[in-house]
Amino acid sequence: MEAIVNKLIWAVILQGLLLGSLFILSRKRSSTANKLLGFFLLAFVLEALTNVPLSDLGGYSTNGYFSLPEAKLLLPVLLLHYMLEKLGQTARYRHFLRAHYFMAFGFLTITLFNVLLFLFQGKDLHQAFDFHRIEAVFMIMQYYAFFLTIAAIVISIREMVKYRSLVKNAYSDLDLLQIRWLWTLILGIVPIVVFWGLELIRIAAGGRGMSSFVSLTWLLIIVFIYFISFKAYQIKDLLENAPLSPEKEEKEQTCAPRQGQNDYPDLGSELTSFMESSNIYLRHNLTLYDLSKAMEVSPRLISGCINQNLGNNFVEWVNGFRVEAAIAKLQDPAFDHLSVEGIGLESGFQSRSAMYAAFKKQTGYSPGHFRQ
Repeated sequence: MEAIVNKLIWAVILQGLLLGSLFILSRKRSSTANKLLGFFLLAFVLEALTNVPLSDLGGYSTNGYFSLPEAKLLLPVLLLHYMLEKLGQTARYRHFLRAHYFMAFGFLTITLFNVLLFLFQGKDLHQAFDFHRIEAVFMIMQYYAFFLTIAAIVISIREMVKYRSLVKNAYSDLDLLQIRWLWTLILGIVPIVVFWGLELIRIAAGGRGMSSFVSLTWLLIIVFIYFISFKAYQIKDLLENAPLSPEKEEKEQTCAPRQGQNDYPDLGSELTSFMESSNIYLRHNLTLYDLSKAMEVSPRLISGCINQNLGNNFVEWVNGFRVEAAIAKLQDPAFDHLSVEGIGLESGFQSRSAMYAAFKKQTGYSPGHFRQ
């Protein structure tokens, strides 16, 4: 198996270089998130170099610790940064990311120092310094990178759950809920981390040499790069305009005097009447904060009323008006000149997928079912 894995590692190096460069240099899908994904793939390429079956390059040994760039600490930082960028939460973790980028690049420079030492003095770190101390530093980096990866996965999952709740209660565009790719990415990383953890446990128990856990880990990485990366490039940027956080948006609102749950029944009637009379739901990107400005009512009060008095969340409540408007148009001969998608746009839906998802949720049928 080890021989097969070694051959596949060469293949994944070339594939990672190609895909990483594609994400970083592409003009069609240019975004900070896609560039981060590209650098994430290139970090895998750097890490793969440490497993290339070459023991010597022009007299420079490639078998020792830090002889080749160690990118293990960079991988979780780029993963977390990518996830946060997609979810519009990078600013919240900027100090955490900055500190770990500094640490990751610090470990990468050890290899540069090793190369310079070899070029100018003809010896490497293992000859110039105590071997066991270098090994200790290397293993500390390994374990820290492992636990940082777990932390990155936990933070990513927490932010995805929070993001879904935010969109449901503050935004009316169902397309913003399409974050399956991010879940796929995380699920693709988890088995790699599991086998990596098993290998570290084996080493901590006194194991030496390369075990089958390492080979299995690299097989999973190869599958991850070939499958997940191709799939990622087929998906457009999920959040070209990331939403502001609820706290930041709400600070920009002018709140009315009403602040309690006792106002919910009357406010519920006002909200329904306002939506029907103003047709504000026809705005494709309508948010809770737009409605708050229009009615001069606290967004927290509106959200509480919709959730507790109207028994719904914001996105489903707004899309209920859009579905009703679309059904009326679908059944009206005056709109026969419009396609189903055209009627969806006329009714406030941002996209075809958002319209079909709302119809399935609200009626159990597709929009075409209602067309006369």
